[in-house]
Amino acid sequence: MKRSDPLEMQVTAEPIAHLAMTRSERIERWATLLEEYDGRISPLPGIEYMPDAERRELAGPYYPMTVAFADPVFRALGLKGDRLSDAMDFFEMTVEDIHELMCECVSTGTMIAGRLHSYAKTGRYPGFWDHARSILGRG
Repeated sequence: MKRSDPLEMQVTAEPIAHLAMTRSERIERWATLLEEYDGRISPLPGIEYMPDAERRELAGPYYPMTVAFADPVFRALGLKGDRLSDAMDFFEMTVEDIHELMCECVSTGTMIAGRLHSYAKTGRYPGFWDHARSILGRG
């Protein structure tokens, strides 16, 4: 699997403005970008305890939103920035969605892509048994 640097993707890829994607397709692409990313990915820290205004402004170099914003296709489709609020709006996710998929209390950085893939396919949050089945190749 080819690893990509988001800054390199930003410079070398051409945005495809006419492309349309469903919510599930956008989430699936985000998961794939995270899998291909060659840098550190950090889960979101304690977002369930943050005041809403602080949570919506959350951004950082190692968060999944930064990888999404580096993608020229997502920017062409309307992703406005790398803040959590930008990702929530673009991917049509609630605070509960983000917490269940990306918070440090339920995910490590390396688990986020798998959780997003599962969520995109089923529309529900992956649990322990979903993770075990995916490892064993039975999911």
